Amino acid sequence: MITLLADSNALRHPGLKAYLQASRDHAIALSDQTLVEMRKTRALSTSRESLQIVAYYPQQSYALRRTHEMLGENIASKEQAHLLFDYEATAYLTDLSRRLLVLPSPLGLAEEMTQHEADAQFIMARLTEEVSTLEPGLVSAAKDFTQAELMQIRTMKDVTDGTRRKLLDLLKETTGSFILQNQEPGRRAPMLLRDAMGQFAFRYSLCMLLYYMEWVRIGRQTGKKLPLRVNDVVDMQLAATGTYFNGVLSADANLQIISNTARGVLRGSGAYVGEDWRVPQPAEEGDRAIGDASPTDPG
Repeated sequence: MITLLADSNALRHPGLKAYLQASRDHAIALSDQTLVEMRKTRALSTSRESLQIVAYYPQQSYALRRTHEMLGENIASKEQAHLLFDYEATAYLTDLSRRLLVLPSPLGLAEEMTQHEADAQFIMARLTEEVSTLEPGLVSAAKDFTQAELMQIRTMKDVTDGTRRKLLDLLKETTGSFILQNQEPGRRAPMLLRDAMGQFAFRYSLCMLLYYMEWVRIGRQTGKKLPLRVNDVVDMQLAATGTYFNGVLSADANLQIISNTARGVLRGSGAYVGEDWRVPQPAEEGDRAIGDASPTDPG
C-alpha cells in the first residue's frame, strides 16, 4: 500500500482525488497535527470541506496515533510503520466525515465540533509555549555549519564524512534533549544510533535542524513571528512522521524541501524510510498540482 501523509490544505486539492482513484492501493494518512490545524478555527465548516475526500474514500483514509503515543516506537520497516495507524480513531474519522456531509447537521454535531475546536486551540496554545524558547538554540547549532556543508546536506550530493559526522553528532545531542524532556525524563542509559534513528524524536530533531539550517543557508534573519513559527513546527512534525511512509502531500514548498532532505539524510544513514512516491497529476490541473512526495532536484 502506498501511503501519503496529507496536510490540511492538501485534503481539498483536486489532485488528491486522482491519486485515490488511480488505485485502491493508494491511501492517505492524517496525523493528529493535521486534525488540529483543521479544527483550530471554524472547526465545523473547515472539517466539512476538508474531510469530504475521507467520506468518499473511507477505505483508503487512515488516522494515525497521536504524536505522544508513538514516541516510544522504533520503526525499522514498512511492516512496523503500520503500528502508527490508529484504527479506532480511523473508524471515528470516517464516521465523522459522513456525518459532516449531512444537511441539516445531525443533532449534536455542532456541539461535538465546538469541543474539537476548543481542544485544538488548547493544543496550539501549549505548542506556542514550547516553541517560544526553541529558536535560539537551533539557530546557533545551524550556524556551526559552513555554507559548503549546508549545501552538501541540502542536496545530499558529495557529502563528506566530516559533514555527516558533524550532523549526526549534533542530532545525538538534540535527540537526547528531546527524549529527556518529552519521552523518558529519567533515562540515564545511552541509546544506540541505529535505534534512535527509528524513533520520532530523532526524525523530528532532524527536521527542525534542517529547517533552521535552510534559514542560515539562505541568510534569512531570525525573529519570525511566533504564530508562524508554531505553524512551521507543525509542518516539521508532519515531515518527520512522513518519513515512515511514502511522503508528504502538501503544496507547501518549504515543507517539501525539509521532507525530501530528511528522507535523503535518513536513507543515507541506513535508516528505514518509506519508498518515495510521485503523485500522478491530472493533465488539466497543470501548475495547480500538489508538490511531489518524491525528492526533487534542489537545483
